[in-house]
This record gives sequence, structure tokens and C-alpha cells, in this order.
Amino acid sequence: MKATIKVPSVGRIALIQLMILFIAVMGLLPVDLTMSCSLLIGGVIQVGPHAYFTRWAFRYQGATQTPKILRAIYWGETGKILLTIVLLGLTFSYVRPLNVSVLFLGYGAMVIVQWFCAAKVLSHYG
Repeated sequence: MKATIKVPSVGRIALIQLMILFIAVMGLLPVDLTMSCSLLIGGVIQVGPHAYFTRWAFRYQGATQTPKILRAIYWGETGKILLTIVLLGLTFSYVRPLNVSVLFLGYGAMVIVQWFCAAKVLSHYG
């Protein structure tokens, strides 16, 4: 039996985030290379792990799949947190020079873009 509720197109959110991030990075590039790279790294640290979570979380659909859905969300979130920690650790260990405040600005900006995009996508289902 096929589910009657369509899966939201949340996979496109990562593409929108990356497009916005690319525009911001290109705009900052003439100002300062370190800031531009730090912004890019911070944004990618947010977008990548969240895309991983999205892939896991929307793997199954339908009421009969509830146990699998819950397990996928759990593993997706665990992987997202671990990937974020590893990417931040690698960044702080190996990237020099690094503008830490711009790195976290990029991370936070992508979180906000994600919220707005998700609200727009989910408003079509409410």
C-alpha cells in the first residue's frame, strides 16, 4: 500500500542554502579572503550534516513504518551532531588563518535560512 501523504521536498532546502551561501561568499571575497573562506566553511558545516539528517529522516513514509521512521530520525540526528563536531574539530585544528566569528556567523545564517525554507515548504502541507 502506498502512502497518500507526499514527502515534503526538504532536500531542496540544502540546495537553496548552498546558493545563498555561495552568493554571500562571492560578495565577501573582494573584501577579505579569510572572512570569505571562514563564512564558506561555517555554512558548509551546517548544511552538510543537516542534509545527512534529512536523508535519514525522510527515508521512510507511512503509518506502518513508524518504528523505522523514529529509528531513522534518531540515527540521522546522532550522525548530524557527530558530523558537526568532527567538522568543527577539523576546522579548528587545520584551518589557518580562520575568522571564528565569521565561521559561526556562516553557521548561524544557514540555520536561519533553513528555518525560513522549511517553514515555506511545510506551509504547503498544513
